[in-house]
Amino acid sequence: MQELRIHLCQTSAESKGVRDFILANYAEMKKANPHFPILIRECAGTEASLTARYDFGAEKSVNLQGATLGAVQQQVEQLILAGQSMPKSGE
Repeated sequence: MQELRIHLCQTSAESKGVRDFILANYAEMKKANPHFPILIRECAGTEASLTARYDFGAEKSVNLQGATLGAVQQQVEQLILAGQSMPKSGE
């Protein structure tokens, strides 16, 4: 995986699980992976989603509207596992 993008609304109930995930995990994730881009994009009215960018520009997105903190964690883990089976660019 080359990049992880998290889109969410700052106030909507549908993005609460994503906000909870960020509060609970962002600092630890950045500490463990200081050079890995974890981008958080907040915008009023935006649907909560998670996008992983892999080598060769491949991307996978997951809708997180109404997801719980645990469901968000599960989706992140699934995107990481998906990346392990994808071709690598060698960079």
